[in-house]
Amino acid sequence: MTVLMFIFGVALFAISGRMAARAISVPRVALKQHLRDINEYGFASDAVADEAPPRDRLKEALTQLAQRVGRFAVARLTALPVLARGTLAAAGYYEITAEAVHGYRVIAAVSLATLVLLFALMTGGLSSIVLALLVAAAAAGWQLPAVVINSKARSRLEEIDKELPELIDLLIASVEAGMGFGGSLALVANRLQGALGEEVLVSIRQQKLGISTSEALEEMLDRCDTPSMHAFVRTITRSESMGLSIGPVLRELASDMRRRRRQAAQEKMHKAPIKMLFPMMFLIMPAMMIVLFYPAVASVMSSSGL
Repeated sequence: MTVLMFIFGVALFAISGRMAARAISVPRVALKQHLRDINEYGFASDAVADEAPPRDRLKEALTQLAQRVGRFAVARLTALPVLARGTLAAAGYYEITAEAVHGYRVIAAVSLATLVLLFALMTGGLSSIVLALLVAAAAAGWQLPAVVINSKARSRLEEIDKELPELIDLLIASVEAGMGFGGSLALVANRLQGALGEEVLVSIRQQKLGISTSEALEEMLDRCDTPSMHAFVRTITRSESMGLSIGPVLRELASDMRRRRRQAAQEKMHKAPIKMLFPMMFLIMPAMMIVLFYPAVASVMSSSGL
């Protein structure tokens, strides 16, 4: 009996200790979560910035350096082409500016040219070939960030166009179940993955900050200006302004998008033979001619004593 009382007392002491620790830690956890939510909306305090890991601090310092370098380059070189803000948003870079991109381009050009110069000095000195390599390295470093951004923007927009009919199907199911469009969009936002899920979550956050659904959709269209997204946003805004039922309209829109996607796939299929003409003529056919005619030419040369 004494042993049972002792075990019961230890259990009560452990439970009370856990409850006390939870009472102390819960407000701090809630405060940290609140600060993280504020940080996501762009109002981070200095204390939160100090708690960032070294990798994030290094990234922030590099971004600030690129911002200053890009601002200096844009101010000195007035003919410098400005990268479109829509391209950055389409690539998923919401916080970076066009000046920072130019700064990264300058840093990459100088870094690659410096590496080529150091390698040349360590191996044999300067020459005309090294100067040509310096120019090529600087040009490659200048173009590399723009190429990466444009490539990511194209692939991201293609992914959004591909996944948009699935989003419409989920919206149809929730709207026909009796929910409004805004509630349906918020419901399916966490179920989406990839680029389209990111864009929908950004729209949901904008609505939580006070922007209307139509304005949030227009902002998403500015970030992802594709034919399918244009049709989706225009259909939703017109249906809400005219008071139409969204369910049948979305069903017809999803069918139209899938039909256009099939037509685009058929168009690419019809273009495939033309695109294969160059490798066929200049790569495959010469190899086949060598394989077919080499034995005959070799036998003729050996029989004639050549």
